[in-house]
Amino acid sequence: MELQKNWPAILQVLDNARKSNRFFSIATVDVDGNPHVTPIGHVFFRGDMTGYYFDAYSKAMPENFEHNKRICLMGVNSSTGFWLKSLFRGQFCSAPAVRLFGEVGEVRDATPEEAEKLQQRIGITRRLKGHQLIWSDLNRVRDIRFDGFAPATYPVMCDGLWQ
Repeated sequence: MELQKNWPAILQVLDNARKSNRFFSIATVDVDGNPHVTPIGHVFFRGDMTGYYFDAYSKAMPENFEHNKRICLMGVNSSTGFWLKSLFRGQFCSAPAVRLFGEVGEVRDATPEEAEKLQQRIGITRRLKGHQLIWSDLNRVRDIRFDGFAPATYPVMCDGLWQ
């Protein structure tokens, strides 16, 4: 399946996953070949098959990137309503999950536009004590260039969702 052809559908799955989960799972590989999965809450996607995430708390990911910049990002729509409706119908109306494969760039300062997008996403919590504790230092990002994908599929229930 072609990434570019499916990118609009992938973006929809990722948006549904973000709304239902609040984070994406990003897998890296350590120097010994062991996988490491990290939940990252602030991932943003662009229309050109790229994205970026705010790089703040993970210690293992930057260490893993020193020898291997490849990642696998997974988004899952875990909405109870989505799953119950799909199970009732015996068919998913949209894909339940997708994996994206890609490579990260070097850490860099977030642009004003990227910082603003983050503030829009987390602004509802700005008056809460935890907001300042968790998100006050989110100012560095890593770009991601995606080059492949693999949808999570279920027999029959996912028929016709991907081209």
